[in-house]
Amino acid sequence: MMSIFEFQGISKGVAAERIFASMAHKGRPADFVLCIGDDRSDEDMFEVVGNHTGGTLASYNSMFACTVGQKPSKAKYFLDDTAGVILLLESLARASVVVGSP
Repeated sequence: MMSIFEFQGISKGVAAERIFASMAHKGRPADFVLCIGDDRSDEDMFEVVGNHTGGTLASYNSMFACTVGQKPSKAKYFLDDTAGVILLLESLARASVVVGSP
């Protein structure tokens, strides 16, 4: 199944690059990136996140590309299923409350 980005000739990888460049141009480079996907159309995005070395990210950035389901992928990490995605997001939310507390 083709995503809307691919239909218009723009992959998720190109979109990610443009978002990073736009943020950097505005003086606010990304310092944390988490992308999660489960199909072939996500692979360009995973490659961008996995190989990003340009000046469009903060020097202290953390970048994570996760595919859902164990399969060959350019993503460095994988989650077993959607329940794993929810657990990860809940854990991140809890951690951000602790770190961000006054």
